[in-house]
Amino acid sequence: MKKVSQLICSLALGSLMALPSLAQPLEQPNSPDYNPKATYDGPYKLNTWSIAIHGGPSMFFGDLREYDFWPVNKTTTDSHKESGTFQGGLTINKQLSYLFGARLDGSIGKLRGMKRRNYNRYFEGNYQDVSLSGTVNLKGLLMGPNKMKRWKVDAYVGFGQIFYDSKAYDLTGGVKLRETGKKNDWIIPTGLAVNYELTSRLDLGLDFRLNYTNSDYLDATWGGDYDRTPNLNSIKDAKTSHKGNSELDSYGYGSVVLTYKLGKKPLKVKKEDGKWAYKPDEGGYYHLRYTDPKVLLRPVKILTLEEMDSVAKANRPKDIDPRLLLDTDGDGVSDFFDKEPNSPAGSIVDGSGRVLDFDTYVKNALATGAACSEIFANVQFDTDKNLLKPEFQDMLKNVAALMNKNGCRLQLAGHADRRATDRYNMALSRRRVDAVKNYLINEAGLKDASKVIVDYFGSFKPIAESSTRDGLLKNRRVELKLLP
Repeated sequence: MKKVSQLICSLALGSLMALPSLAQPLEQPNSPDYNPKATYDGPYKLNTWSIAIHGGPSMFFGDLREYDFWPVNKTTTDSHKESGTFQGGLTINKQLSYLFGARLDGSIGKLRGMKRRNYNRYFEGNYQDVSLSGTVNLKGLLMGPNKMKRWKVDAYVGFGQIFYDSKAYDLTGGVKLRETGKKNDWIIPTGLAVNYELTSRLDLGLDFRLNYTNSDYLDATWGGDYDRTPNLNSIKDAKTSHKGNSELDSYGYGSVVLTYKLGKKPLKVKKEDGKWAYKPDEGGYYHLRYTDPKVLLRPVKILTLEEMDSVAKANRPKDIDPRLLLDTDGDGVSDFFDKEPNSPAGSIVDGSGRVLDFDTYVKNALATGAACSEIFANVQFDTDKNLLKPEFQDMLKNVAALMNKNGCRLQLAGHADRRATDRYNMALSRRRVDAVKNYLINEAGLKDASKVIVDYFGSFKPIAESSTRDGLLKNRRVELKLLP
C-alpha cells in the first residue's frame, strides 16, 4: 500500500506541474502539416475531452480463488465456476497536457470464485464501482510525440469506492453459508490502457485494470475462517471489513474500449501514399491526446546575410519623388506641388505655386475684409546687407494694416546665399528677419508683435542656383507667409 500511495502522489504532482505550461501562449505551428488557415493558435484551441465505453471479462483475487490463470472453466459441478463473469462501464477522459491527464470511471459487473481446499465453498457477487485516476502518457514519455503518432499508451492510478453484495455457498450441497448484504469500501485502481486512433473522432483500445480493495470479505469469506457453524451465517453487521489473517481482496478486468473524442471540429485524418496524416488545410482542431503542443511551435529563425539583405530590400521604402527636392521656377514651391512650375522669376505665388500679386492681394483683402489665406512673398536684399529696400516698404505697411484689421498671422523666414561660412550666413539671415519684423512694428504700425513668427536658415534652403548672379539674388531673401 505504501508504494501505491507514492505512485498516486507522483501522478498528482505531475498533473499539477503540467497545468502552468498550458497557460503560456503558443505561437504559430511549424510542422509538415501546418497551414496558416488552420484554427490552431494555442493550447486552449486543442480539444481535450473524450468519453469511452468499455466491456470485458472480470476476475476476482482473494481467499476463494482456486486457479491462478484465466480463462479456466474447471468446476466441481456444472453450475459452479470461476470464469464467465463480465463487467462494463463508462469513462470520461480529460487531457490536462500531452503527458498527463485524468479519468473518471464507473462500471458494474459480477465476480465469482471457489476453493475446495480447507474452504470447500464458492461465492458470487455483484458490484458497482466509481473512481478518479491520474494518467501518464507512457508512449509520449518514452518515445516522444513523433513516433507511433496514432498510438496512445497510458498508465493510471487513482482512488474510488466499490459497492458490493456477495454470497458464499457450500460447494457440495449448494447451501448458502454467508452473505455480506450491501457493503461499500475504498479501492485503489491501477491499470494500463492502449489506444489506437481509428478516425478523427474514434479510438479503439484495450484496458487492463487491477483494483486493490480495503476489504477482506469481498467474497463473503474472512481469510482463515474455515468454520461454517450457524453462528457465522451472516456478516451483515460486521463493523469492519479488515478482518481475517490473509491479504485484502482485489479484482480486475480486461476490456475492449471504444473512445469518442469530444470538442470542436477535429482535424481530419486521411491516408495518402500509404501513410496516415492530418489535413489541417481543410480546417479543424488538434486533440491533445495525440498532439504535443511543443511540436507545433515555430522555431526561432536565424537569418543568413542573404536573407537579411532580401528582407531589407523587400521592406525598403519607396524612393522620394525627386520633384519634392526641385523648384524649377524658384517661387518657393517644390515642383511636386507646384501647379505652375514655370512661373516668371520673382513672381509671388500661393501655396500651390500659382502666380499671385501679393501686394494686390493684400490691398483687396483690406478693402473687402476677406479672411486671410496662405500666400507667399519674398523680400530681397543686397549682398551682405540687411537693409530693407524702399520698394518693399509699402507692401509691408499694407501687410501690417491687414494683420491689425483681420487678425492674420505672419511667418518670416530669413535666408542667405552661399558666399560666406555657414555660421556667418545664419547670423546674416537672422539680421534680415529682424529688420523686416522691426519695420512692421516700428514703422508700419503693427499692434501685436506676437502675431509674427520668426525663423532663419542661413544658406541651407536655396531656391535657385548659386552659380549665377540672378540665383544669388533670389537666395538673399526673407520669405513672408500670411497665415489665417
